[in-house]
Amino acid sequence: MIPGSLVADLSEICGSDGVIVDEDRLLAYESDALTAYRHRPGAVLLPRTTEEVCEVVGAVSKHGLSIVPRGAGTGLSGGAVALGGAVVIGTARMNRILKIDPRNRRAVLQPGVINAELSAAVAPYGLYYAPDPSSQTACTIGGNVAENSGGPHCLKYGVTSRYVTGLKVVLSNGSVVELGGRRREPPGYDLVGLFVGSEGCFGIATEIEVSLLPLPEGVRTVLAIFDRIDAAGRAVSAIVGAGLLPAAMEIIDGATIRAVEDSVFAAGYPTDAEAALVIEFDGVEAGLDREAARAGDLCERAGARGVRRARSEEERAALWKGRKKAFGAMGRIAPDLLVQDATVPRTTLPAVLRGISRIGKRYELVVANVFHAGDGNLHPNILFDRRNKDELARVEQASKEIMRLCIDAGGTITGEHGVGLDKKHHMSLVYGPEELSVMWSVRRAFDPDGVLNPGKVLPEDTDPGRNGSGDSPAVSSSEGAAIGPPASGDEKHAPGPSGPSRENPIAEVVGLLSDNQVLLGGAAREWSGGFPADVVAFPASVEEVRALVLAANKAKIRIIPAGRGSWLTAGGWGRRAQVVISTLRLNSVQHYEPADLTLTAGAGLLWRDLVKVLAPNEQWLPVDPPGRNRGALGALVASGVSGPLEARYGAVRDNVLGLEVVTGDGRILRIGGRVVKNVAGYDLVRAMTGSRGSLGIVTGVSVRLFPLPEAQATLFFSARGGAGGGDGGELVTMAQTVCTSPLPVVSADLIEGGCGPSGVGMTLAVQISGGWEEMDDLCSRVSSAAGSGPASVLRDAESEAFHDQRTDWEDGSPLVIRLSALPALLADTFDRARALAADLHGEVTAHAQKGTVRVKAPAPDALAEWGSRLLQERREMEKSGGSLTLTRGPGELAARAGWTGGLGSEGQLTRRIKALFDPMSVLSGLCPDVSAPDLEPRPNAR
Repeated sequence: MIPGSLVADLSEICGSDGVIVDEDRLLAYESDALTAYRHRPGAVLLPRTTEEVCEVVGAVSKHGLSIVPRGAGTGLSGGAVALGGAVVIGTARMNRILKIDPRNRRAVLQPGVINAELSAAVAPYGLYYAPDPSSQTACTIGGNVAENSGGPHCLKYGVTSRYVTGLKVVLSNGSVVELGGRRREPPGYDLVGLFVGSEGCFGIATEIEVSLLPLPEGVRTVLAIFDRIDAAGRAVSAIVGAGLLPAAMEIIDGATIRAVEDSVFAAGYPTDAEAALVIEFDGVEAGLDREAARAGDLCERAGARGVRRARSEEERAALWKGRKKAFGAMGRIAPDLLVQDATVPRTTLPAVLRGISRIGKRYELVVANVFHAGDGNLHPNILFDRRNKDELARVEQASKEIMRLCIDAGGTITGEHGVGLDKKHHMSLVYGPEELSVMWSVRRAFDPDGVLNPGKVLPEDTDPGRNGSGDSPAVSSSEGAAIGPPASGDEKHAPGPSGPSRENPIAEVVGLLSDNQVLLGGAAREWSGGFPADVVAFPASVEEVRALVLAANKAKIRIIPAGRGSWLTAGGWGRRAQVVISTLRLNSVQHYEPADLTLTAGAGLLWRDLVKVLAPNEQWLPVDPPGRNRGALGALVASGVSGPLEARYGAVRDNVLGLEVVTGDGRILRIGGRVVKNVAGYDLVRAMTGSRGSLGIVTGVSVRLFPLPEAQATLFFSARGGAGGGDGGELVTMAQTVCTSPLPVVSADLIEGGCGPSGVGMTLAVQISGGWEEMDDLCSRVSSAAGSGPASVLRDAESEAFHDQRTDWEDGSPLVIRLSALPALLADTFDRARALAADLHGEVTAHAQKGTVRVKAPAPDALAEWGSRLLQERREMEKSGGSLTLTRGPGELAARAGWTGGLGSEGQLTRRIKALFDPMSVLSGLCPDVSAPDLEPRPNAR
């Protein structure tokens, strides 16, 4: 029971109808959709605005009460249960869509908006919101953000974290921070990605900005019936292994089929079948029939006894009905249901399904399976009666065995439902003490007093600060990464004896490696292109990296991570360091399963070698940041910079599944995993991706791969005014028209000189890809959208070579400036960039879909004058929510331009994150100097 004075204060804030304290009404909030866990809250509060949430949090925290954020209560992990009489802050009345921005394909909304209602609201603009949990007609976007929810179609389109671009968050002290949002490519860490999936433990999201997709032109849905569920699992691997990428692949097992067919949700599935596989393709009409036919043929080869395709929208809805309504039909089997949620590599599905069946039989329990087969996200549904204590105990034992089975198969304990209360004690099965310790620290960075959603996600016995001991580095007992030979031609070694005296602290660091693993003095500076380091070290294992980091901490020596060292002289945000640690010797491929579309390798694996590994299976990693061809895999992750492919395939952060990292205080962390859906704990992978070596040294990487498209083409357009292209304004308009059409354009780049048929002026290069049947149709339709035919077209290998070469555009340029804003503002951003290029005697290129424009130029002589100019340009960009950053340039120019400022309201969080990963600030990666105060503090968003 909460104090009467507090009830009065809260009623003043939310209104009497926004405060629930009656015992009978509180019953509805005792549990979420996982009814096995029930705890009655002390009160339920229903604010309507960010301001009301701030006031409510402030009032409740003054009384020392805990707070549990809650959406629609459709969660399946006990995550919204109020332990110990905590106060629930529900977002049900915060249900307004605040802005729909069709030109930029985004929307801003409150957290209580129902998932399906968002897609309905943007459908008149030809758009939709891609993440589609099975509960999408009831669940809210705020709850989806809290759990990083998935759904059937995330196989092709990705989970919630790919689509959340900005957040307004109320912290546990009642203050407000704005993360991401209109500020395109802001400095600092990916706090949006870190917040998504934090299960209400970091803050309460009160406004959410999401990206939208164009509605697909066509859909083909196929139903395959099997007499064995493991045969259905083999069909899934066969379809992906054949290079097909369906939008969704769902399996419904025999027990579920019979429950559905005996209910009002009957979908017409044969009740004697042991599995039904629903496969769906979407996209442009051309080629969809062929993809559906190929999938059906592969199902028959795997043992399907029947395959049929929906011929109308009504038939499609009928084929999906059994999958969508499966959970509702389970009540016919038993009064209670424990919905498990684990993800395994898709190639292990047959073996894991057999193992689940054996576990169910051993414990005399009915286990019904209905799940997202395409990404290996299993949902074993254990049916029971909670009034039977013996049965309940068997359910708990069976559940734990299923989790262990999935982990042993290379999987994780939750792919979309979250950890909550239900699985927090399983966290130690997937993470060691170092990882759990860091997660506790990250949680406290957002919520120092532990006010928000206590008792969830992390097991209390893993809290290093539980007894006041604080967080301290733990010695890792894990094995290091596989040792591979150094990449030939990339290292020049100097003998060790001529190095510095052993009395020099640097000598203590050097002494940890053999002579052929270090470069000293002039050899070090030659290898790093003139970067003023005393030593370049080439550790051959993660344990050697750790030893170097610990020695640097002890000696108070700054170090900087590097792969091939190609970014060391970029300037910009870099700080000087005495020791460079190169990961080039960590270059082995540790795991690659083509049918799972995942790969794990050392951070030193060069891009060119990754391409060779993937080529025989016609697969690729679709990221194209600047400098890709001269870099290593770890550098792609550390930079986090995306190229034009982001619009089609997601950013770098969306394709990194797991990392091995040595933090600035010497802890070895293995975070994430190698499955495509994983919400076990807080998303440290996204925090690390793009941190530019300032939080830790990446030593190993797991990535998501994609089938190479069958065909591709690049269409080159010139302005109708002539080959010179005029001032480029016409081509900017043409690019925006093409990018806002519903066509699946891969990229649309504006390039100045040297690219088009004339080799001068401006050229628009539009890249498309897909099945060979699609290409002629797409070429014609892109030309129609552009309003004129292309001046020339490159196809397949020539198109691929052109775009591969484009990633080298910045190479050798002493000054590169990157301007980013909303795509609808491309004309203004482009004009600003061209003015800078004209004054610097440089060149310009623009990625129309991203709204990013780059300028490359010689370094200017008047650094003070140009520092002031760029600082003013940055301020102007930030007024419209954009950013201006220096990718390459003299350090003096970067300092004068003020790159260390502008972290905004999230600056304090950024500094806390830096301090917990690198407490002595040993790592000097290319990042904002988060130890410095903001030059231009922003007003509190409140």
